[in-house]
Amino acid sequence: MMVEIRCPGIVPAMTIAGTADGPASRSMPAGVTRSPARVAFLTWSTALGVLAAHAAMRGQLGPGLLGALSAAWYSVATIGVLFPRLEMYGPIVSRGPAGRSAVALTFDDGPHPVTTRRILAMLAATRHRATFFVLGEKARRHPEVVREIHAAGHTIGVHGDRHDRLHSFRMPWRVHDELLRAARVVENATGVRPRFFRPPLGHTSITTTRGVRRAGMIVVGWSTRGLDGIRGRTPEAVVARVARSMTDGAIVLLHDASEHDDFEPASVRALPGILRLLDDREWTSVGLDTLLDQPHGESAPIAGRSASAITAPARPLP
Repeated sequence: MMVEIRCPGIVPAMTIAGTADGPASRSMPAGVTRSPARVAFLTWSTALGVLAAHAAMRGQLGPGLLGALSAAWYSVATIGVLFPRLEMYGPIVSRGPAGRSAVALTFDDGPHPVTTRRILAMLAATRHRATFFVLGEKARRHPEVVREIHAAGHTIGVHGDRHDRLHSFRMPWRVHDELLRAARVVENATGVRPRFFRPPLGHTSITTTRGVRRAGMIVVGWSTRGLDGIRGRTPEAVVARVARSMTDGAIVLLHDASEHDDFEPASVRALPGILRLLDDREWTSVGLDTLLDQPHGESAPIAGRSASAITAPARPLP
């Protein structure tokens, strides 16, 4: 279900994409709006639109009231951007199904010729596999590392063409173009088109979800965050945080490089401890496509969260 909201004098038209949400989504038809945050935001936007229309009809919609209504709308809209797991603007995969003794370790901000290869070497000696969300500009500099990630059996997603901290403010066409630019680098290096996208900082707006949908990709968040990308973070703190919050089916956010390649993320030295933690719990880290039952290069429904996250069939990159 696509719900279009028009709030006269306050905000441009917005489209909220309804999705099946939660673990029970396998048995629910795609397109059912279930996110409480999305419903609340729709209600809030409609109410503000009604207030604006009523004030306009009475000749009372002056700059002061218009500014107050706009500020009220943006205050709530910002919450959805900063907390993507609310799925306020569309489907976001933040975890996989439980009951499989499997999680997905994911690494952002690479590839880096030193730190990414250290991560790959540690994983190579184990049964565990991971997902790497690469930046297009770094992948262009180090396509050989991208090929090594793929050859080792790991899944590759994109983290944008560059680490744009204002990504959530970009128009849908720009989001679409940058995603395809980054995806093309991966496809040229590996022969496989990436289907997963994690926005920089995780910030996700309505323009983000529109652009991602046009690119035929799936927005991925996380359920466990190591906070390893903070300078000065210790490996022990990262392992302890992951141990506290990681559950069966979790998507774990880590980093194989820093945003500007100016320091080593704590995850590089924390990874052995995280892998021991998985072994102690008899869990396995798998690629996102495996965790979510998403075949490579196909638009199969996701088992777990937001089955309708896939809204466009795969098509060749232009």
